[in-house]
Amino acid sequence: MLGSERGRVTGWIVRYLPLEILGTVAAVAGAAVAYEATGSLVAAAVAGTIAEGVGYYALVLVRGIRGHLASRRVRRHRSAPRRAFAAIVLTLRGLVAEFGPAEALDTFLVRPALLLAATTALGPNPTGWLVGKLAADAVFYAVAIVSFELGRRVILPDGGADAASPPPAGTTRSTTPPARPNRRAQSAPSLGGALR
Repeated sequence: MLGSERGRVTGWIVRYLPLEILGTVAAVAGAAVAYEATGSLVAAAVAGTIAEGVGYYALVLVRGIRGHLASRRVRRHRSAPRRAFAAIVLTLRGLVAEFGPAEALDTFLVRPALLLAATTALGPNPTGWLVGKLAADAVFYAVAIVSFELGRRVILPDGGADAASPPPAGTTRSTTPPARPNRRAQSAPSLGGALR
């Protein structure tokens, strides 16, 4: 039991740490470039915030699209444009399911409140900002992780099913190959089927 919990925590770290690193690097770079160009702290803060979101979610989109393109649910489409479209739609659906609630809560309530509380208690200095940011990040990831765990079927390619995993207890895999379908009677799978 402890091993499975440790594996789950490791999975969360592998999933979210690269996003946090890329978002932070993008935020610092965006803020620095904007400050050099304008000399304005407000412009730097806005640019840093936008750059962080772009860096963070660009990796989410790339990983999601690549994963869905390799999934059975998308590969069954015959044409490349339909596969690409299905992968993009599934990725966007997963992104909203995993990060939508966390982003809404973070943007409109938690982050401003915790940044204000931390800087009020510790002063408007780097320590206050860092404590507020880390507290807000903790709430953000708590909500995102709950959303991820509840929405695995929608978020992960093929619902998180592993083709190499053993069959459920009490069942066996058939060793006889499946019958070949009649190509004339078979219609192309619909996009709606890929979204289930």
